Amino acid sequence: MSLMYPFKRLFTISTVLLFGLFLPACSKPESDSGGELVVSVRPLALIAREITGEDIPVRVLVEGADPHHYAPSVSDRAALERALLLVWLGPQMEGVLAKQAALLPAGRQMQLLDIETLEYEGASATDPHLWLRPRNAAIAAAQIAERLAQLQPQQAELFMGRARQFSSSMANLQKVLDRALYGYREVPIVVTHDAYGHFFGSAGVKTHALGDGSGGGYGAKAMLDLSQIGDGCLFGDMPANERDQQLAENLGLRYAALDLLGDQLSENADYKELIESLLSQARTCLSQVPDRNKDKSEAP
Repeated sequence: MSLMYPFKRLFTISTVLLFGLFLPACSKPESDSGGELVVSVRPLALIAREITGEDIPVRVLVEGADPHHYAPSVSDRAALERALLLVWLGPQMEGVLAKQAALLPAGRQMQLLDIETLEYEGASATDPHLWLRPRNAAIAAAQIAERLAQLQPQQAELFMGRARQFSSSMANLQKVLDRALYGYREVPIVVTHDAYGHFFGSAGVKTHALGDGSGGGYGAKAMLDLSQIGDGCLFGDMPANERDQQLAENLGLRYAALDLLGDQLSENADYKELIESLLSQARTCLSQVPDRNKDKSEAP
């Protein structure tokens, strides 16, 4: 008995020590490197992926639906709860999502419309479609990079470096877009809602909005004011539809649909392709409008 007791005591101590070595590993919280970056709409995913690369998965909540009225599904709510970060525009755009976002800690979500340095030149000061301007995309990307750097400090320099590179490319893209649209400043442009001011406004191209994007009908006064606007274009959202086509005909305008949410882009498309596709879609209509400046230059 006396010989066994030291052995049992030694075995017990060794077991406790061994268990103690494994206990911290089992109880250690998940690493900050886990989780997805969740975004509300696809254009924000195109911007976010410029920062995350292949290092962090990006999940889009609203696909093929109206962001204004989107409500998270059960699987979406689960994704939000475990998300590394939620990037959305704000209640001005995603009103129903706001209720779910309110349940998340402030450090795990980002409302892009809260950014004070966003540009609104030529656009409505209350319009939330900020992603349609490359310079705003660069500003949003920088904010995303800064927050991810806080959440994953071991990759901070990588995120910030990508943000700087994206900012440089967006400065060039904005110049290309503005030069391409500059010649259409005299063309009457009517849009179904305010969003497109972000796309055209930086080039000095004025748009006449029929609505604010809330889905309501077009006012009689707006229709009357635009009925004599002249040969120009009416731009509406994808997909092209008979209602907007008929509206354009009633106003004496040409018609084209713009894919502002990037629904028609390929799965691997990037943000630059979104802007280039919008420009191409706009030109299908704008290029058909007679050049007023040319007519003036040829006048005696």
